[in-house]
Amino acid sequence: MVEIVKQTAVETELGGVAASAQVVSPDLVEKAVSLKVVPFKPKLPPGMSVRACTAILLLIDGSVEIERLSFGVTLDSDLEGSRATGERLDAQEWSDGANLVMIGAEDGEALDLRLPNSGFDRVPGVIYTADAMTLELSGLPKLDNPSFHFVIAEKEDRDPVDASAWFAVDQDHRFLLGQ
Repeated sequence: MVEIVKQTAVETELGGVAASAQVVSPDLVEKAVSLKVVPFKPKLPPGMSVRACTAILLLIDGSVEIERLSFGVTLDSDLEGSRATGERLDAQEWSDGANLVMIGAEDGEALDLRLPNSGFDRVPGVIYTADAMTLELSGLPKLDNPSFHFVIAEKEDRDPVDASAWFAVDQDHRFLLGQ
């Protein structure tokens, strides 16, 4: 088995977001695994906006069988996050009353639709703690160029019913790969 670990970070108004990925597979080489940080303009409903939006993409090149995968993000802040999940979305938000950071990822259902017959419909998706979200997967079948993502959205936190950040982190994976 080969274990590859990658790390990166993104700064936000509420603190740094550290991202890490650990991939264990018999089929991997170091250069086949990468974490890519991609600032982008999200697709949002009319009238909605966010200050910044960044995708963190875990990209694995080649046809690989994944024994174990851990991909997570941690916000370095004293603030405690609250879940903001939705259909095919696992998300969590943090606010200091003036600024809001929301982080989202595909849930198990979304992963199963994108990568059918891979067993994602039987996994809990993202594991939450007060400061982090982690996607933990194991025993995956051979997949061609598998990839996963977290999206970080930032906005002013003036209106508690404004769902702009929620829509910003709910982006199609194919759209993110094209950024």
